[in-house]
Amino acid sequence: MEPQRTGVVGAGLMGRDIAGLLANGGYPVTLVDVDPDALEAARQYHETDLVENLRAGEIEVSGTPADRIAYGTDLSALADAEFVVEAVPEDLDLKRSLVADLEDVLAPTAVVGTNTSSLTPGDVGAEMAHPERVVLFHFANPALERDLVEISGDDADEAALETAHEVAGAIDREPVRLHREYRANCLSRLSASIKCAATWELLAAEAAAIDAGARNVGFDRGPLELVDLIGLDVHLATVDNLADAYGNRYAPPPSVRERMERMVEAGRLGKKSGEGFFQWDGDECRRPTPEEPHDATPVIAALVNEAHRLVADGVGDEATVNDVLKRGADSDVGPFDLAEMFGRESLRATLEARHAETGASVYEPVL
Repeated sequence: MEPQRTGVVGAGLMGRDIAGLLANGGYPVTLVDVDPDALEAARQYHETDLVENLRAGEIEVSGTPADRIAYGTDLSALADAEFVVEAVPEDLDLKRSLVADLEDVLAPTAVVGTNTSSLTPGDVGAEMAHPERVVLFHFANPALERDLVEISGDDADEAALETAHEVAGAIDREPVRLHREYRANCLSRLSASIKCAATWELLAAEAAAIDAGARNVGFDRGPLELVDLIGLDVHLATVDNLADAYGNRYAPPPSVRERMERMVEAGRLGKKSGEGFFQWDGDECRRPTPEEPHDATPVIAALVNEAHRLVADGVGDEATVNDVLKRGADSDVGPFDLAEMFGRESLRATLEARHAETGASVYEPVL
């Protein structure tokens, strides 16, 4: 049954947009964060910018969404919520502590959706008395511009999964049911593969040239702009989370890792600080024009390679994996479309060559 009242925990950039989508979908929603300043910033955003951003994302605006949003600093404000999305940082201990506290507050039938990009609902709910109420409810970034919510949960019961599916549809996002849960789901694994490959290409080219090459073959954003978009600090934390399951598959080369850590220490976090690999003017990335775009074939090859891994792991079939990337990246082509365009044998040759040169796991061929 579709919930009547909803909640979001975490008033960051993603959490405030999820709350906005729920409110625009007609749900009363309570946004909770321990930081009153973050809540006030979210409130101002909802009152001033949300409607314009919904329209920019081609989402039909329903009345005044901000009127349906309440705010609180204590989880007790969610006591009557029937569907709650956690959108706190990618720290497993933090997420487990949060869902344990939610279990004390929520009704037994309430569902918890986790927007995790690098963990699994099983990881998050492992210490709960009722882990079957936890489902993956993962948005692409930016949530208002990307028509996708990934849904999964190996331990989740069918009622919880169906609730998540109904909510996603009600807020005008396309629910895509993954067949199995894996760390980084589907979209984030595809994204991690191209971001990792791009960091290896930084050994041979500048960020602007790498991203220009990627955009020339149809990417809406280059892979290093994507790192800026989510934040260098978040990207490195995600790489570390994924290492528990995948070893060094998504790790940047050591010298680039050191460079990125220095950037984080200097406050160059990407979009949210105004500078990362690129300069940012609010939401606009100020990309310099390179003398010549860098060859994007290694990045494409890594992406297609990861798509084959996802199918082999049972996360989704080729059509599902293709759909996830097209929706999550606002692209006309998915990884299997790119495999046809570039040629499987040609991409395999690129992978073999780059793997021989670098030893990087992201290039280890499975095609």
